[in-house]
Amino acid sequence: MKKSMIRPFLFLCCLVLLHSFGMAQASEKPAEMAFLPFTVNSAKDMSYLREGMREMLISRLSAEAGVAVVDKRKVDATLKAIGGSLTADKVAAFAKKVGADYLMYGSVTALGGGMSFDAKVYSTAKNTSETFYATAASEGEVMSAIDSLSWDVAAGVFGKKRPARYAAVRAQDPAAASPYETAHPDRAYMKSGGYYGGASSKWIDGGQRFVKVSNVDLALEAMAVGDVDGDGRMDVVMADRQYVTVYHLNNNRLNEFAKTKLPPRYKIHAVNVADLNDNGKSEIYISAADTKQPGSWGMEWNGTELTTLFKEARFYIRPLMVPGFGTILAGQRTGKDAKAIGGPLYSLLQDGNRLVVDETLPLPDTLVIFNFAIGDLDGDSDWEIVAFDEFSKLRVMESGGKMLWKSQDYYGATKRFIGGEDLLYRPTSRDYDEMTDGKGEQFLKIWIPSRIIIKDIDQDGIDDVILNKNASSMTSVVRNVQKFPSGMAMGMRWNGLGLEEIWQTKRIDGYVVDYELESEHMKTEDGEDRLYVGVVTQGGVMNMVTGDTSTLLIYPFKAKTEENNQ
Repeated sequence: MKKSMIRPFLFLCCLVLLHSFGMAQASEKPAEMAFLPFTVNSAKDMSYLREGMREMLISRLSAEAGVAVVDKRKVDATLKAIGGSLTADKVAAFAKKVGADYLMYGSVTALGGGMSFDAKVYSTAKNTSETFYATAASEGEVMSAIDSLSWDVAAGVFGKKRPARYAAVRAQDPAAASPYETAHPDRAYMKSGGYYGGASSKWIDGGQRFVKVSNVDLALEAMAVGDVDGDGRMDVVMADRQYVTVYHLNNNRLNEFAKTKLPPRYKIHAVNVADLNDNGKSEIYISAADTKQPGSWGMEWNGTELTTLFKEARFYIRPLMVPGFGTILAGQRTGKDAKAIGGPLYSLLQDGNRLVVDETLPLPDTLVIFNFAIGDLDGDSDWEIVAFDEFSKLRVMESGGKMLWKSQDYYGATKRFIGGEDLLYRPTSRDYDEMTDGKGEQFLKIWIPSRIIIKDIDQDGIDDVILNKNASSMTSVVRNVQKFPSGMAMGMRWNGLGLEEIWQTKRIDGYVVDYELESEHMKTEDGEDRLYVGVVTQGGVMNMVTGDTSTLLIYPFKAKTEENNQ
């Protein structure tokens, strides 16, 4: 090649190389990631974690994943400009506004001496969020948990290889020791709980430990557990006021796989699951209402989505075990005198896509469908009714309705209600009193308590009672404005004169909304009952993102003889 041709050729090669180098540099431009302060859900002051979590994750992800960090001052100023909080539906717009390829936000929850870290990473390009989760058994293990969390993000989002020393810790089985291990109940108290039968009688080794699963962004109104998709594994159903979401529970993480929405006029107040059509899958029964009448739904998984079995049924509904009937779908209508609920309880059947009355149940018509359960409390083969009254006191009645006992303490209080003031026709008079005025009577609120679970857990022929107690001393007075900062689940047993507490979980910091026994819906592999407790966590002024957060605690229960525990 002539020299006169070589120089232009080399020049062109240099241009190509420089262009390729520039393209490579452009393609390797680091992703820009914005970090929001984390929400801290805790009964005690742990505000240092709000900003500390952000700083630690910024440090680790910039080093581990090579991300460029959006200036915190820009992020905070943008957050302040929109009112200081960020709901889930505004995450995409916020990320775009701060110029981020990715946005990280999340929460820290402290319960039972341990902590969980729930993080979400939103991708602007994909317009989706990924969830990451880690736990620490104590404050001393926070750093290692955050290391694990940051490598989860680096590997899951950016494809970085995790070093061996940061290997992911396998999530624990609910029956194993938990990072949220609670104090073992006092055994002397357990043994003196009114049991009959001497040294051979059984007691429940329950309430001493639990496993917390990942948080979900919803204000929990009701929950249930059952095999919704027929795969032989337990699924979790959670509902807020309008949505019902179904989750697979994998390694203590809730992974959404189905969701349905009710019309805006209806508010959900109860969700239950039961396989009443015997097809191997648990149907979802949603009891909902507006301010005037019920409008309930039945749903079932068809392999790809939830399908409607019936809708807007004019009954409040709930699967119910009734002696002589078995477990049936029970219903109750709007009461007389325009009361929200009342009158006879019915066994319901599905006729096409609607519900019809099969027969009237032999139960006192003073009962409300959500405030009672039936069982044999004294082992005499005759059944009793355990029910809440309108003041959250617990009652035990004979099957005919005769009162046997009434508690002094309050149990089962919640924030759920039916009825209430119709906002479309709200009275304008300042003298309006919903307790006495004619229109007020029409929309009188009736509070829906937590469920009562009755089952012979220790298999001694006598049914035990499980319920909750949310901490509040003014349940019947100012329910409209009260809060439930903590609660607990507890077991009770009939001692011949009344129900007495025989075990209780350690105090749960948060509002205990609902709970269910796993073995009520499917046989467990290890033979243990597990109690699933739905909780709205404590937030407060440090709630910067998404609003209400809920979680699930799983308590294993195992029957043991006293001889084995002395």
